[in-house]
Amino acid sequence: MADQPQQQQKPAKTKEELEAEQQKAKEQLQAILDQSRPKHLGYGIASGVGNILGAAVGAVGIVVLAPTLGLGVGAKQGGILGGTVGLVGGVVVGAVGGVALAVGGAVQGVTQVIRGAAATPEAIIAPSQGKWWNEVEGKWILTKLDEEHKKMLDVPQDDEDILGDAIMDAEKSTKPPGAVTASKVVDTAYYDALEIAPDAEPSKVKRQYYLLARKYHPDRVGKDDKVCADKFKDIAEAYQVLSDPELRSKYDSEGKDGLSADRTGVASDGVNQPDPALLFAFLFGSDKFGDYIGRLATATSAVVADSPKIGPTEARTLQHRRVTRLALKLAERLAIWVEEDYDGAKAIWTSAAEDLAQASYGTELVHLIGKVYSLQAHRILGSSRSGMGMPSIAQWAKAQMV
Repeated sequence: MADQPQQQQKPAKTKEELEAEQQKAKEQLQAILDQSRPKHLGYGIASGVGNILGAAVGAVGIVVLAPTLGLGVGAKQGGILGGTVGLVGGVVVGAVGGVALAVGGAVQGVTQVIRGAAATPEAIIAPSQGKWWNEVEGKWILTKLDEEHKKMLDVPQDDEDILGDAIMDAEKSTKPPGAVTASKVVDTAYYDALEIAPDAEPSKVKRQYYLLARKYHPDRVGKDDKVCADKFKDIAEAYQVLSDPELRSKYDSEGKDGLSADRTGVASDGVNQPDPALLFAFLFGSDKFGDYIGRLATATSAVVADSPKIGPTEARTLQHRRVTRLALKLAERLAIWVEEDYDGAKAIWTSAAEDLAQASYGTELVHLIGKVYSLQAHRILGSSRSGMGMPSIAQWAKAQMV
């Protein structure tokens, strides 16, 4: 009898690897706990009530469904007698499970209210100390731009120290073995538009769309470039189809004839195709607004092809760098106003806004950014006075309705 091939054993993890995994697990658990920490009593009550109501709904669901499932399973296996036993067992399980879930939710709810009450004094004092509430970390942060600026001096502008390896992996072939080949699809036009193979993974589709759309975007090449405009449109249309599993499957088997006229569904009476510039702006923002919104997480995800190397820790670091860069840029723009050159500040800002408005959907983005600045200013001013920010937020909302 021939010897059976032995399965190759995976090498045991080193002590350092195990410790690193444990530390990462602790960080992720702490991040979850921090995110659930209420800012003050109001947040604690809202979170607590949500936990209690959620548990109550779940408990009712268990009480109702458990007997029904027990009856069905019992009847299938043991007829009438089995159904009766299953029904009784389901009632018991439902009652016990419902009570446990309801009690657990009530305990969590009360805990959140208590945590909120305990956090309220700090919520009142912290804003007057110049601190702001970090929703992700669940704590009050004191930001000193001078210190943050010094830290950023040694940080690569493109965040290559974090993204470098992930980008290198993304640039390599990501095609799985035995996947769809060009001979198995009816039409390759969309794949050709994105310069990918018909068996490209979804992450590769998104990455190519992002890179090519930026390359041929009207804001970069000029709105009078007809060739690039057509290329940009073709890229957007291709991404609309290939990023949707159902549409991609339909396209692979039937080509463009199997799709609706607007390429957002299967063949039917369609409407005009969505504006490709709007699609890009919705997904990734605008390069021209880099100093105002930075690189969005969706853009980072696209450029690294959803690499597992960019986990929660790396994402938080990238986000911190992004907001720090934006804060430094904003401080630069505000410097002339702080120096009380109000006319000069208004002239510079007006000129910048007019330039930004020339971008695709630039006017809409300028107005949106202005409202965000206004809202945040009122919130911070309100927090510094009351600890909650509510008076100024109410004034801001009332002003928007005028």
